[in-house]
Amino acid sequence: MKKIVVLMALLLFPVAYAQLDWSITDLRCGDGVLDKYELCEKGLENESRCKILGENLSIAMACYDQHCTCVPKVNPVYCGNNRRDYNEMCDGTDADDKCPVLAEIMGNMSLTCNKKTCGCDINGTVSSDYSPAVVQNLINKSQVASKCGDKKVERDEDCDPPMTLCTTSGKKPGICTEKCKCVPPEMFGVEETVTSNITRQNITVNATNATDNATVENITSIAEITPEEAPEAEEKPGFFGRLWQWLVNLFS
Repeated sequence: MKKIVVLMALLLFPVAYAQLDWSITDLRCGDGVLDKYELCEKGLENESRCKILGENLSIAMACYDQHCTCVPKVNPVYCGNNRRDYNEMCDGTDADDKCPVLAEIMGNMSLTCNKKTCGCDINGTVSSDYSPAVVQNLINKSQVASKCGDKKVERDEDCDPPMTLCTTSGKKPGICTEKCKCVPPEMFGVEETVTSNITRQNITVNATNATDNATVENITSIAEITPEEAPEAEEKPGFFGRLWQWLVNLFS
């Protein structure tokens, strides 16, 4: 019943009911989260900012959940009569401007009076990533694989198309390679050569190490299979043998 009364009041009277522009409050309205530029959200009555705003405006207010803003429960007002009434944030030349109050409630924003709507305008630009449509568009683009040569700089590309002038990450003039990487002129054509040389060197070193390892293993295997035999010990002569050798040495 309360919602019916509110909607009838909006349809029958040219009232000021938008504290902030609907083009902003509608961006995330209905997502179940009380976002930055919203005063209320359906199903989040405990988090609604309408009550504290109503206390500052001296009027009972309810959530208009289709636009996530607040509306008066009774007494419609007319914007443009130079008198701030009820849920109007301001009106014409009336000194009782409540936009600073709303700015504090919304988190210290910078707001000014809009004399045409008797609501408040946001000073500054709303961040583009506040709009879910913009975020979704960026996600879709990020999922598209980049293709070097299509004249579009995407994802991991520095430049596109190849063989054109570009600016390096160090903010210096460069040339776009066949892989859409921007390199200084002295490195153009060298990058691939250096990579190839490093690869060949790694292959050579690995092959050498493999050969050395195989040689060591072969030597070890041979030593295990044919161990070197120790020389046989000579038989020592007995007593008569030693005596005979002494006599031979004496008369020789």
